[in-house]
Amino acid sequence: MNARLGARDVLVAGSFAGALAFGFALEHGVRGLVAHEAGVGRERAGISGLPLADRLGVPAVAVLTDSARLGDGRSVWNDGVVSHANERATALGVSPGTRAADAARAMLKAPPGVAAPAPLVDRRPRVVAQTAAGRVVLLASMSFAGPEHRRDVLCAGSHGGRVNVERLLEVRPRGAIFNDGGIARDRSGVSGLPALAAVGVAALAVGTMTARIGDPASTWDDGIVSVVNDAARRAGVAPGQPAREAALLILGRC
Repeated sequence: MNARLGARDVLVAGSFAGALAFGFALEHGVRGLVAHEAGVGRERAGISGLPLADRLGVPAVAVLTDSARLGDGRSVWNDGVVSHANERATALGVSPGTRAADAARAMLKAPPGVAAPAPLVDRRPRVVAQTAAGRVVLLASMSFAGPEHRRDVLCAGSHGGRVNVERLLEVRPRGAIFNDGGIARDRSGVSGLPALAAVGVAALAVGTMTARIGDPASTWDDGIVSVVNDAARRAGVAPGQPAREAALLILGRC
């Protein structure tokens, strides 16, 4: 999150409108939030940030999955159509069907934001499996990956869009498991997987209705594979497999 983001700003983000993604912005304090619903998903995790923003006095909305590219803030601004609005946004006249840009402008009428009183994002890694070949590590966001994860399979709450693989192209872990974010416009929810295959990283996404986006534990515990890249396919991973099974296959064969 850009440290220059301030209390008078309305953030239009390419990320999903879940509690994890909103947490980064709300820790800084913002005036309003516009993001992507990412298929809404299991237990409405894709829009779980809306009530969180309400509790902190911040208007927030999510745009329709197919209306904008996931991970592309410019597309959310230019193309996004609101599907869900929290109470603070509704009070400013924003409702389903409003253009994202118009919703953002309406939020400029809100009071300046206030930084959250405590951290909202859990940045701690958690090892859930370990073999002679490597580990399976849960990360809230793939942005937390580091050189220490080179031999690991990383299981995250992040969507599989191109923006979320930039860090992994440097780290090059053994494998990476994402949420597909409802696939979204132009298959943007999984658009990063081919780039990882090109550098030898086995990557896959689980269906957004099978696991809570933003929750790496749910990716690991509940996720069912929906999309795989070529490197994951060579490791024996296929759509329909549990994420747990896929992660162990990658550890064993990559």
